[in-house]
Amino acid sequence: MRFLRLLLMATALMSAISAYAIEPSTQIVVVNGQKVYVHTVEKGHTLYSLAKAYGVTEKQIMACNDGLTAQTMRAGEVIYIPVIEPKAEGSKREQRRQATDEAKYYEHIVEEGQTLYSIARSYKITVDIILADNPSLDPSRLSIGEVLRIRRSEVGYATSKQIARAESSSAKSLAADEHIVASGETVYSLSRRFKMSEKEFMRINNLNSAHDLRAGMVVKCAVPEGEKLAAEGATEQQDVQPTEQPAEQPAAEEPKKEDKGLFSYLGDLGIDNTTLNDIYDFVCGKLNIFGSDDVTSPDIDFLHLGQNNMLKMVLMLPFQVDGKVKTGYVDFYRGVLFALAELKREGISVDLSVFDTQRRADVIFDIMESSAFLDAQLIVGPVFEGELRYVINHAEQENIPVVSPLADVQSLRSPVLFQMQPKKEHKYDKLADLLKGEREVVTIYAKTNDMAFANEVHAEVGAEVSRQALNFKFDREPFFYQRNADGSNGEQVSLEELLRSKKQKTIIIAADTDSDINRILATLSSEKSKLQDRGYNMGNYKVVGNYKWTRLETIDVHSLFKNNVAFVVSYHAKRSEEAVRLFDGKYAEAFNAMPTMFSYRGYDAVMIFCNKMYSGMGDSITTEHFKPLATGYTFNYEDGIYVNTEWVREQYNDNFTITTL
Repeated sequence: MRFLRLLLMATALMSAISAYAIEPSTQIVVVNGQKVYVHTVEKGHTLYSLAKAYGVTEKQIMACNDGLTAQTMRAGEVIYIPVIEPKAEGSKREQRRQATDEAKYYEHIVEEGQTLYSIARSYKITVDIILADNPSLDPSRLSIGEVLRIRRSEVGYATSKQIARAESSSAKSLAADEHIVASGETVYSLSRRFKMSEKEFMRINNLNSAHDLRAGMVVKCAVPEGEKLAAEGATEQQDVQPTEQPAEQPAAEEPKKEDKGLFSYLGDLGIDNTTLNDIYDFVCGKLNIFGSDDVTSPDIDFLHLGQNNMLKMVLMLPFQVDGKVKTGYVDFYRGVLFALAELKREGISVDLSVFDTQRRADVIFDIMESSAFLDAQLIVGPVFEGELRYVINHAEQENIPVVSPLADVQSLRSPVLFQMQPKKEHKYDKLADLLKGEREVVTIYAKTNDMAFANEVHAEVGAEVSRQALNFKFDREPFFYQRNADGSNGEQVSLEELLRSKKQKTIIIAADTDSDINRILATLSSEKSKLQDRGYNMGNYKVVGNYKWTRLETIDVHSLFKNNVAFVVSYHAKRSEEAVRLFDGKYAEAFNAMPTMFSYRGYDAVMIFCNKMYSGMGDSITTEHFKPLATGYTFNYEDGIYVNTEWVREQYNDNFTITTL
């Protein structure tokens, strides 16, 4: 007992020393509206010592980090620790008002030498928005220490040129026929306001398209006298009278922009990031400060090319990272080239510019300054969500489709973004016949299990379906037991009686080791064969498997057929199919290598989106089903982006065939 007390005392002392030695991070970000410290776990750190060092509870730390426990925390891992703000004084109503303001605005304290325009440039926001949110502000007399409200949703949109134009415009008095464009104003709204046609307005202001209009520009709001006289003598074909719209139709508005760009956001918080690798692992997918709940397909005026025009396309891939070549993206590029050659034979010309992003933010920004990027009409890539954020603002301003070929986008929302990777929420749509209706669902657990997979499938099981949970144990021979709520073994179960039930069953195998998976499948197929040989009219069963099984070296493929195993996959290319076989042959001849799934996805990206640039993008993409090669794609506008909803069900059948649904 004395030794135990000494051990406990030593443990407590070590925890106290560890907490004392921890230097709290000064790096703060905002995650889901909450300020948190970004802390890198070091050897010897524990949840207890971190909680003491930061003055929070262990539960508060775990609540900020999904799945984090004292047992799962590892050295080198980056975690979030909540910033505990002192309680604000005053009435609850005042506290709620302040909380609302904090959610909508940054607070900027004016420093010596700052002007309204230097502040606007630092936040990349237009001057008129700052003035609108600070009505008592005198732009010519800023006081040191004065607090300005900076609207969060608009930060990152204004370019330096726009702010410079606004600054130069303020330095002179506007002529009677001049107007400074405010945020939200469009060619349509201004032409209506100044009683002229959209074409007339664009002509006198040298605008090639409506998208050239920017907040802060000084525009002419009246046709010069000389030009008026010339216009009066124009022919009927040249007439540019105002376009009449029904009285009840409101002036068109540009889509609301809410994503200000991840890099700019982190820069505002004082986080120094020169490369995407510095931030990607702990930020991507965790910041959910942007986004829209809008599920209505937006009215975006994407470019519709004529058949004789050349499409300018940019491809952005991380061919090499830290000096190492990433062969998967080389394969993707080869698939792109293969598709472009096929389009050329069909009379479609594509001017392709290829860039190596290297997964570095500074490299991506250099790419975005190139003329090839600025002239692009279609952007494919970058392949990671953190990188996609950088190009979205430019694409939204120019109405350019951005194709995310491989990422499962979590928080980024934009009406110009198209995700090819099927959305996770639709993963088990193709298993509806196995998880709903009058079937019985039986889940078999082993000593170790893939609980994430089991929980995913269980979430799709219909409320009307009867369920049963079993534990599998192998001790010289297989045994099955009822699984108790705490995971322990209950009564032993006869597998023969279970399978002899005439009710159709879906069996989910949660086990995650190849030995247990093989034993469970072998036991099921063996018992099934015995019952069939004895002439029993047993109920049909199918197994829902985890596609990770196919990467385990010792899985018996024959048992997949014998047990009618169904997998859900994001891409299926059956090499025996004629289309795939022909593709593989030509690809191997061209590149002296067999294609991979990356190759197929690169081919699909070009065949779908290059063709759509000629046939018309817009809403029509949600009404079509695409199958360029082996796998189909169906795009819906969901949660603020266009996303593929088409997963593939690979069904192994007991007649040793594989069908896809």
